[in-house]
Amino acid sequence: MSGGLDGPAADGPVTATIGDPGRAHTEVRPRLRSDPAQPPDTVVDHGTAVSLEVRAASVRGLSHRESGTPRQDAYGFALTADEQHLVVVVADGVSAGALSHEAAAFVGRRGPREVVRHLDAGTPPELLPWSEVFTGLAATILAEGARSLLRAEPGRFAAHPPEEGDVAAAMATTATFLICPTTPPRGGERHVHLAWIGDSPAWALDPDGGWHNLSGIKGAGAEVTSSRVEALPRIPRDPAALPRAAYPLRDDWTLLVMTDGTGDPLGPAHGEVAGQLATWWRRPPPPLVFADQVGFGRRSYDDDRTVVSIWPGGGPEPG
Repeated sequence: MSGGLDGPAADGPVTATIGDPGRAHTEVRPRLRSDPAQPPDTVVDHGTAVSLEVRAASVRGLSHRESGTPRQDAYGFALTADEQHLVVVVADGVSAGALSHEAAAFVGRRGPREVVRHLDAGTPPELLPWSEVFTGLAATILAEGARSLLRAEPGRFAAHPPEEGDVAAAMATTATFLICPTTPPRGGERHVHLAWIGDSPAWALDPDGGWHNLSGIKGAGAEVTSSRVEALPRIPRDPAALPRAAYPLRDDWTLLVMTDGTGDPLGPAHGEVAGQLATWWRRPPPPLVFADQVGFGRRSYDDDRTVVSIWPGGGPEPG
């Protein structure tokens, strides 16, 4: 059933789908994590931040569920001390790195706190030193990653400690930050600020279901899409060249930051996926329903999925 809820399998849950979910959506039997230090299959958050309603979910994709490998996505958020700004980050660990889930989790924990530290010190969002934030995160990933590699492969590094290239190959992650005011003038504009490295996109959704990209669409304008992803701990030679953006947006628009597990099927936001997500997320759904929708089934899309969504003043969808 396109854009709806499948009927339950004999022993399975009702799950959201968009279009043809493919056989794997119903046939894959998720393997439990064997290491309790690995991230859980699914995490969900919800709550309010002054006038904002927030939902967040990160769901292990079908490929990782089938193989029993960790979810490599993460998210995080934090409020400034005066509760005037909400800081959100999503991170997508690069799949080639065996420890990339650690890098993503670190960015989700540490990243929002670093941004809030600058805001609490009086730095306005438009002057935030993003190069310092990303450079600091990269340095800590390298330090933490070296220790993780030593624990994971003591024999390999018995003669010499891990080098930067070793860490970058084992654990790398995208990071997309959003700073959102919590108390804009009613009926006015909300001035949001973004900075990112990698291909985890941010979008705004207007009340009529129209999607507006805030951070670039993967592969847009490219004749051949490259599989290479810019990711921490590597940063541009000139950190000041890191992409960033600022927008005055209508106060009644919804903001969404996501990893490419959702961004790829959404694409340029003109098709079936865009229409269904706009219908589902016109208002805040119940938290567990939101998590199920983030993990929607669609043929050929089996990556981890993470979305943090911010709705302006108002409660959840009635009934």
